[in-house]
Amino acid sequence: MTWTDPGVPLWALLVGLLALTNGFGLLVSMAIERWGLPAGWSIQEAKRKPGQLRRHLPLIAANFVTLEVLGGTAFALFSDMFHFARPGFVESVVVLGILVLFDDFGFYWIHRLLHVNKTLYRKVHKIHHRGFAPVPIEYFYAHPAEWMTGSMAPVVAIVGLILVSGSLNAWLLLAWVLFRQVHELDIHSGLKSPLGDWIPLWGNTLHHDQHHAKPNHGNYASTLYFWDLVFGTRIALPSVPERETA
Repeated sequence: MTWTDPGVPLWALLVGLLALTNGFGLLVSMAIERWGLPAGWSIQEAKRKPGQLRRHLPLIAANFVTLEVLGGTAFALFSDMFHFARPGFVESVVVLGILVLFDDFGFYWIHRLLHVNKTLYRKVHKIHHRGFAPVPIEYFYAHPAEWMTGSMAPVVAIVGLILVSGSLNAWLLLAWVLFRQVHELDIHSGLKSPLGDWIPLWGNTLHHDQHHAKPNHGNYASTLYFWDLVFGTRIALPSVPERETA
């Protein structure tokens, strides 16, 4: 395996990456569902209903299979638009920056609309909020129309980058997918995770967990809570003591 020849096609790398990250998220979710979290690690005091994850798994599985089929097919058909080369520093900053900003800006407004419009909330987005104290894999417990619509912003960004430069670095695309998966699993974990505390304006677990605790009060951004600050929808976060260590 080299930068220019990974040994497998892009679609297979994408499918495998999604399977590994979501498989890990499922295992962690099952462990939390069965044994709970260590004392002092949980953000919310709300207790999960027994068997909640088991009831949610059919929809999560259907969404995951749909994503794998659609994503794998799309990247198999348009594989010529991507190249495997060692990405440079400037290229990495520009491409990843555009993908994160487009994705999060689009997510913010779609997510906000799903809450402001009571019909959309009741018929579409309320499904996701049945996981009021979520475990990681429940990021994918959502109406199919919701996550498909939410995927349009990064698709627009990817198409735009290809139109401007002629092709897109496949390693950078995979890096963004990995980052997006880890971030979604992290912010739905219910853990006092330190990951989001290391980056300014980062949407950490507390930011998104407060959204699940108070679903119609704000915190609509996912990756960057910058948008909630700019558009006045950030929930005032309570002070949470740091996780104790033995």
